[in-house]
Amino acid sequence: MSTDSSSASGKFDLRTALSALGRLAKEEARTPEDLAAIKSAAAGLQFIQLNGRLDDFLDYLQDVEKAAERATSVEASFADMSEAMKWLCAQAEPRFGARVEVAGKLHLVVRQRKEMWFLIPAPPLPSFEELTGE
Repeated sequence: MSTDSSSASGKFDLRTALSALGRLAKEEARTPEDLAAIKSAAAGLQFIQLNGRLDDFLDYLQDVEKAAERATSVEASFADMSEAMKWLCAQAEPRFGARVEVAGKLHLVVRQRKEMWFLIPAPPLPSFEELTGE
């Protein structure tokens, strides 16, 4: 996939984004916290690209609110943990952080090591409005 799309078209351009983050980091009025956040954002974008997930990120950017809704919605419901684990093992590539309901309680899909997926009880998540301050 090419990452050199036109920023005028509203499409994400990885090189332009990394360049803009570099310019922001060089501005004089940056606090150490600002610099850390900018460097983390740049490293995150590079990590996404290096792990072959740039297309997924671009899909996410198409509709951030819809993606945030997917992230907080329940993907599947199960009567018991045995049924949930069978479902999890049958997934080719489970979505990290997917929320599933097991016996009426929310759980998150997580990975401890490269091939070891499991479910943990899900903590309550803030709403999209709380996260964005809207």
